[in-house]
Amino acid sequence: MPRDLLKFFTAIGCTGLLLSGCSDYNPNAVLNCEQAAFNLANNGTFNSLKLLSANMLRNENVKLLSVEAYQDSIRVILNLSDTRYSGNTLRNDSLHTGDYIFSLRNQYPDAGKVVIGVKNGKDYTFLSTDTSSITIREMDVANRNLSGSYYVETVNPVMKLSGVFSKVCFQSIQ
Repeated sequence: MPRDLLKFFTAIGCTGLLLSGCSDYNPNAVLNCEQAAFNLANNGTFNSLKLLSANMLRNENVKLLSVEAYQDSIRVILNLSDTRYSGNTLRNDSLHTGDYIFSLRNQYPDAGKVVIGVKNGKDYTFLSTDTSSITIREMDVANRNLSGSYYVETVNPVMKLSGVFSKVCFQSIQ
């Protein structure tokens, strides 16, 4: 009986630690980011997309940012990796402003890969990215939001799309 009580209290203690460790994470904060705007331009037509998720993760000396937005028939995913961090700078919620470039022909260490998904029935077909870039123009570290633009060229079908985003809130997961 004492062994069962010990296991029970250990489980309760671990649950408390897990919940307190995730107390800063609020997935609704991204959905309630009222000033956020995410647009897609295609042949002179601008479409407003809804923000689905935006998260910043860290891994050793890399900050990874992923932002996903969608409309009825299209999804846009921005994947940015910034490798210019070490030590305490890895823990802050900032990213370097400027261009993050991805290319199949020449992969840069600071990659900005944009992925386009086109609805095919109930599912999305994700197109192969040939070249893309993400430009961070402004970082608001206090409010955890960013503004900038993106560009993508896909292969089969060949598409050239671009867009802008402003005040997109992100969750910081450390």
